[in-house]
Parts: sequence; C-alpha cells; structure tokens
Amino acid sequence: MENWDIIVKHLNNEATAAEKQELEAWLKKDMTNAALYEEIKLSWEKSGETLPDDDFDVASGWESVQEKIKQEDNIIPITGRNSSFKWVLRIAAVLVLSLSSLWYYNNSNAVPEQMIAQTQGASQEVTLPDGSKVWLNANSKLTYPKEFKGNDRQVKLEGEAFFDVVKNPAQPFIIQNKDFEVKVLGTSFNVMGYANSNEVLVTVVTGTVAFAAMEGKQQVILTKDEIGTLNKANHTVSESSNNNFNFMAWKTRKLRFNNESIKQVCDALKKHFSIDVIVEDKTIYNCKFTGSFDDAKLQDVLKTMEAALNIKVQTNQNRVTISGKGCE
Repeated sequence: MENWDIIVKHLNNEATAAEKQELEAWLKKDMTNAALYEEIKLSWEKSGETLPDDDFDVASGWESVQEKIKQEDNIIPITGRNSSFKWVLRIAAVLVLSLSSLWYYNNSNAVPEQMIAQTQGASQEVTLPDGSKVWLNANSKLTYPKEFKGNDRQVKLEGEAFFDVVKNPAQPFIIQNKDFEVKVLGTSFNVMGYANSNEVLVTVVTGTVAFAAMEGKQQVILTKDEIGTLNKANHTVSESSNNNFNFMAWKTRKLRFNNESIKQVCDALKKHFSIDVIVEDKTIYNCKFTGSFDDAKLQDVLKTMEAALNIKVQTNQNRVTISGKGCE
C-alpha cells in the first residue's frame, strides 16, 4: 500500500469504506504490516502532547524516508544486520508519519475554540470577545469563537436573542443557522429563530441589517423599526414596519398594550409567560385593551383585563381560560 495517507485518515476517523477495506487487506497480507501499523498507531496516540512546528515539511520528510526504504529494499541481505536496519527505517517512517498525521489534523481540520452559551428556563446575558452584548432568551443556544479572527465575526444562533453589536466596518458581524443569515456592521436588533417555528423574525432597533435566507439567498435590508420575516417553507423573506411593542418583553420584562385586540394580547401573553390561552367566546377578540406593566406578572395582567373588559379569567397551572362577552 503506497498511499500512507489512508493510515492517517483512519487514525483520524476520516477513512472512507473503500479506504478501510484497502487498509484491512494490507494488514492481513503480512504480519509485518500489522506490526508496523501498531507502531504507527501507538506513536500517533503518544504524540498528541507535542505538536510539529508550523514550518515542518511533511512531504519532504516522508519522501526522504521512502527513498531510503526503497534503496534498502534493493540490498541483498548478507547478515541479520540489514533486516535490523530496515526495521529502524520503518520506525523512522513511523515518526514521520506521526508528524504527518498531526500536521494534517491541526492544519486541515482544526477549528477555532468554540464557546457555547445555552439557556433553559431563563434568559442570559453574554459578552462576546469583541465586546458585543447578547441577551439569550429561554431555550436558546449561541455558539461563538473564543476569539474573532479573519474577515468577519461569525456566531450561530438557535432560538431567540437580542444583539447589541460593537461597530467594526472592517469585520462584519454575521449570525447564521441552517435557515438564515444576518449580517451587520454595528447595530442592535432581535432575532427569533426557534427550530419548531415556521418563521424567523429579525427586528431592528438601531442601525441597518442584511437578512437573507440560506436557501435561495433572497435578501432584504432592514433599518430601524422594521421587521424581516423568513418563511421556512418557501424560503422567502419579506419586510414590514414593526407594530409589536412587546417583541423585546422577554428581555425588558415589560409589556405594553396600546388599544390592541384581545387576540394580539393573548398571543403576547402566550409567548411571554409560556402558557396556553383558551378563549371560549371568540367575540371577545373584537375588544381592545390598553395597559402598561413593568416587571410584568401574569396575575397582574389578568386582573387588569378582567376589570377593564368585563370578562372572567380562570387559571389552571399553565392554562388560562377566558370567558364572557367582554366589551359588548
């Protein structure tokens, strides 16, 4: 087997099925091959503590060892010393191949150290390496490098987060997941992209944001008080004015309703408090509600709605039932 890269790939768990078969055939062909492989494997495992210098010329080193092995193969053995010398060369090959595997792994497959912030039932504030601030909503995950290098600042988001990005025109800030990409220079905005939702929403507070679908690459440019909506089903992106005062309620803990329909109020309560809302008489949806709640608590909102709308509200764990004719 002349392609020693297959051994490297196998040790890195990267060999294809065909390459694995080729390696197995080579190992079964000769016990010496199996012994050599074990030496390579042992040396590779032990060499993990010491990395080769970036300037190490793997190709040149391996070529030199192979040439010596070929030259030695042409010598007619007279004493056992030649066999020993050949084994020494084989061990030298092991060392070069070990360095090759480390060089291959650390230069071809290495990625920057990744940091992960993940939330369960509560929000969390994260400071990125460039000083940008991120507030993660519940059940969200942010993956980012320990240090931003290269031409951009890339992070990955699953769920919802509010970003306050430090301005750096030379290094754009990019948020990605499998469905969308958001690119900015320096601004503040909210991204909601939960896996179980049919939409991704980007709402801009300050600055300008480029919002694009990963598939199809349709893109819209959003500015202050605009919202972009990605339909996951058809990969289309649209823009509109933001009329939702409560898109950041999960972060600010404040709820604001200004002559809004009960349908809109119920939707906001569902999202903010993670509850189910059952409206027995749908005519209640025609009612309008105005109210302001700092550090909003569910019971406070419901009591205010009861008094203002002439409705009856019952709560049972995570379910709220609204009955009555309301404002009619």
